Order: sequence, then C-alpha cells, then structure tokens
Amino acid sequence: MRIRKLQNDIADSERLGMQVKFMHLSALTPTSREQHIERHGELFTGQQMLDWWAEGDNRVRCRCACTPVLLDRQGKPMTPDLIANAKQALKAFKLS
Repeated sequence: MRIRKLQNDIADSERLGMQVKFMHLSALTPTSREQHIERHGELFTGQQMLDWWAEGDNRVRCRCACTPVLLDRQGKPMTPDLIANAKQALKAFKLS
C-alpha cells in the first residue's frame, strides 16, 4: 500500500507539473533500524524512495512512511518548518 501511494504521488506530481521530493519519516521506535532512523527528515526523489525500499530487507517490518514536500522554482522546500520539525523529533529520539 505504501509503495502504491508513493507511485501515485509521483504520477500526480508529474501530471500536474509540480516539483516535489519526498521526506522520509521513520517510526522512531525502539525497534527502528539505524539506517531507517538516519533517513528521518531527509528529502529524496520518488525514485530514490522506491529504490531504497527495494533494497535488501528495507521493506520487511518497516514502519517508515514518506510525505511529499513541494519545492519552489529553485528546488528548495516550500515548507522548511516541516523538515525542521522532523529533524527536531529525530534529535529528541536520539537523546531519549
């Protein structure tokens, strides 16, 4: 389901001509894998997200998600606070 939603989001952004990247959101739970945690709050292209989930066992028991982030004409996120909040959550998780 998560992959299908990502594929639909990619198709929609292309159809509408909107520049987007996808922010990786780790569940940030005690059982989260380190490589999943480290991606939290980072932006990736849709294809990079699909490729990552296709590698090894990244999809197995994964509770991560991703959300589209609109980019301006310079390729910068239009919602920098969203990314800052995710980074803050990651920092708090690492301190706990």
